[in-house]
Amino acid sequence: MLRINKVHRMDALVGLSKLPDASVDLVITDPPYNIARPGRSTMKGGKIVSTMSAWGSWDCFQPFDYDLFISKVISECYRVLKSGGALYMFTAREDNGFFIRKAIERGFTYRNQLAIIKKSPQPSFSKANWRSAFELCFYVTKGKAKTFNFLSQPECVNIYPCGTRHKSTKHPTEKPFEMIRRMVGVSSNPGDLVLDPFMGSGTTAAAAKASGRSFLGFELKSEYHQMAYSRLRAIRSVRDKPRSDSTS
Repeated sequence: MLRINKVHRMDALVGLSKLPDASVDLVITDPPYNIARPGRSTMKGGKIVSTMSAWGSWDCFQPFDYDLFISKVISECYRVLKSGGALYMFTAREDNGFFIRKAIERGFTYRNQLAIIKKSPQPSFSKANWRSAFELCFYVTKGKAKTFNFLSQPECVNIYPCGTRHKSTKHPTEKPFEMIRRMVGVSSNPGDLVLDPFMGSGTTAAAAKASGRSFLGFELKSEYHQMAYSRLRAIRSVRDKPRSDSTS
């Protein structure tokens, strides 16, 4: 078993292969979307740049390779999850969303989809299509959900409005911390183990630590691994906070 409460610098599939069956309570992850392409543009730092420059080669796969890769990830997540555990997996709205749902439904129980609603989406460069203003996240469970800590009617909705200032790091695809912390709080309990095979800047680890959960994850790129490490050092677990009912 790999050391917990650590982001290991290794490939996701290599790391997953080292975990025992049914050893994780919750998986939250944002894998590569496979939408970076030579000639395709996006916005970074207020400038128009190529998607290859903005995201890097880690988000560009050869034909058919992505389907095989993401299928292996989903299969491994199913294996390491405990019965009743949940998987939250972000995906692009492009055609890979359909593929991922079909792959997930071969084993997991489909529960819902969540969406990040972007208040300030990327501008349309060609002005020949609708602007993309949301990202989807599948919520599935390994059998019947074991844990669902309903928060409140306003909080337990499947959309999360997101402004442009939610980011804590320079990672190009960082997800909103409060959204991830909400997932952690709803689908796990204090002391549970939360896994993220694609840690990136460490949002899942930070949310788990801040919520009194254990965490484990993998990140291959040294720049992102350092982001996660620096971020985690600044976060104190709720279990480490001084008690407010001290009699001294």
